[in-house]
Amino acid sequence: MPAMPRTTLIELVNAVARSVGHPITTDVASSMDEAILRIAYYANLACTELIYMFNWQFLTKPCNLLFVAEFEGQVERGYDLPPDFKAMVDETHWTRSTQLPAIGPINPQDWQCLVIRDAKVTTRILWRIRGGQIWIKSPSVSEETLKFEYLSKYWAVDGTDGTPKDALEKNNDYHIYPWQLPVLFTRAKWFENEGFDSNGAYADFRTAFNYETGVDKGASSLSLVPYVGYPYLDVARNVPDTGYGSA
Repeated sequence: MPAMPRTTLIELVNAVARSVGHPITTDVASSMDEAILRIAYYANLACTELIYMFNWQFLTKPCNLLFVAEFEGQVERGYDLPPDFKAMVDETHWTRSTQLPAIGPINPQDWQCLVIRDAKVTTRILWRIRGGQIWIKSPSVSEETLKFEYLSKYWAVDGTDGTPKDALEKNNDYHIYPWQLPVLFTRAKWFENEGFDSNGAYADFRTAFNYETGVDKGASSLSLVPYVGYPYLDVARNVPDTGYGSA
């Protein structure tokens, strides 16, 4: 029986064990079988590496950061990032009050110049990442909101209480990837690390990976014959939603 969405640790391990001819188990967490424990290790390694390989939409989260100066004239202030923060989604940073994009990440050299000279930018928020925090240049004395998206590192869920996490530890913990990717990736890692030819297993994984990343977010259609004339009537540019024929 194939593994399904919300594949648990024990389902993932047993799917791989069956595929490589190893007896399945009824308990991964307390197993004394070294082969089963190695498969469980490869599974966690594979799921962790999948984060680095693609910006998955189901791991992308919004963040609304409320920031305000602690005192008049404060030059910079750092704020903690979400506990599951892994990486920023580039060019998603906007300031709610001004409805303008924030400028960043500022590189260390330019940041120090801006801090020492206390350069003022009145309409745009400046930000950078340092020491595990997001730093805001010249925060306002009135509360502002910086809105952005980030990639979460919590690819697993506690099967008992539903808490997001970054590892499969208990039998009923489950991952949130498309089910076949961790199975195929773990299987490929098993072949590689156990000293077998892994080319075929990695080819199976790449086929599934290319498909899943291709359909994960969707894409716009591109015309091979673009229109080069002036768009006298174009619903995207100059045709109103209502009011046709009105004076």
